[in-house]
Amino acid sequence: METTFTRRAALGTALAAVGSSALGLAPLNSLRPTARPDPSSERVGGAASVVRAFSLRGQVSCALMDPETGAVLDAYAPEMELPPASVTKALTAAYGLQKLGRDFQFLTSLSLQGRVTNGTLLGDIILTGSADPTLHTDDLVNFAKALQKTGVKAVKGRLLIVDNGFPYLREIDNGQLPQANYNPAIAGVNLNLNRVQFEWARQAGGGYDLTMSAPGRIYRPKIPSIGMRVEERNGPSYGYQHTPEREQWSVQRSALGKDAGRWLPARNPRRYAGEAFQVICAEMGIELPSPTIVQGQHPEAVLAVTIAQKKSPPYHEIAKSMLKLSTNLTAEVIGLTASRAPNLRQSAEALSQFAQAHGMRGAVVDHSGLSDQSRLTAGGLAMFMAWQHRNGLADLLKPKILRHKGKPMAGVDLRVKTGTLNFVSSLSGYLTYQGKSLGFAILTADLAQREKVKGRENPPGVKGWEARSRSLQYALLREWLGHLR
Repeated sequence: METTFTRRAALGTALAAVGSSALGLAPLNSLRPTARPDPSSERVGGAASVVRAFSLRGQVSCALMDPETGAVLDAYAPEMELPPASVTKALTAAYGLQKLGRDFQFLTSLSLQGRVTNGTLLGDIILTGSADPTLHTDDLVNFAKALQKTGVKAVKGRLLIVDNGFPYLREIDNGQLPQANYNPAIAGVNLNLNRVQFEWARQAGGGYDLTMSAPGRIYRPKIPSIGMRVEERNGPSYGYQHTPEREQWSVQRSALGKDAGRWLPARNPRRYAGEAFQVICAEMGIELPSPTIVQGQHPEAVLAVTIAQKKSPPYHEIAKSMLKLSTNLTAEVIGLTASRAPNLRQSAEALSQFAQAHGMRGAVVDHSGLSDQSRLTAGGLAMFMAWQHRNGLADLLKPKILRHKGKPMAGVDLRVKTGTLNFVSSLSGYLTYQGKSLGFAILTADLAQREKVKGRENPPGVKGWEARSRSLQYALLREWLGHLR
């Protein structure tokens, strides 16, 4: 069955024609409706037989659309609202593409204010950020080298870390475990994706050498305001305490084992970056004071002299990397920069409005999909993909190989964004064969089981469920390939 769209609201009309009494379309701004049952009247085309064959526990929703004609080619429970997980990043990438443009760049600068006398700066050093998600320790090393070239060896003033008013988030989602490095803080200065490297080495007497650092290719500055201690306890594996001046971690002794390391989230990112720069400069023979955080614009910055700048790669490269690696910090920075909203809630509302104007149904509460509170429909997501097909989104999505019986399927170009939370799995993008493309969305979730395992790391059963969900998703793609042949 095919239904052709002639305007933005046509998705509801087309799906209603499939079974309007069963769908009960939700309002556009509906955030967290209860997932509806899956009556047979919501099943359209070959997708239904594939879904029934897999019998995946939980909820399944999918839709396939022709971007050129707006035709719904196949669907299964297309108006069921489910968490999109990291597929949200595809919406964010398209939003940034429209609001910021392909060539937009983030800028971080190092400036001096005052005068230099006998190697001493009588004034301030100012590190100003614009939330660049690509800022790395090696960039701070380049800043330190630029400072070294000025002849400055000491400072009688301040080391100012200026965020230019970018919103500060202590974390993206408060439902994650404290050690989840994919749930970092967000600020106007973001170093190493706001992750600190925790390393441990066993001592001869049974204790451990512990370090918390910001490693680069040459320098590995230790961060004095982030501490770690080992504790004898039954659990949890990691504990965390936060103040504006210090972050204090603790770790369960039995969780350490052999010498190793792992990334942990840094929740005072501006101080983290400032201290890393301070330590790097000290290793180069330049003594700097401890960093002072300036929220908003520094009123005297216009009087400062810029001695070094770091420009990020252009937006389209950042967005492509974000979609490939699914970096949550980058997604949140893109969304907040594009919306210019003062907080995450208002910024997510702006993203939702953008997506709804392009066919989306439901709403999101962040830009990364880390929260499970967002709710989208596969029908609306497939329509969004159709709208964005000619706007460059397909070029940003990650290419994947579609296989049949283990062998790549010839002539097929698949561009996707995946999304994964515990007992939530999603897939959306474009399926192309011999130059003809279709937009699709597949959302799966076992919301009851997800609720049971909240607060647990790698809960039992989740890997098996996710593998079965992925198998279902690619079986649907193979089924849909018939629409292109």
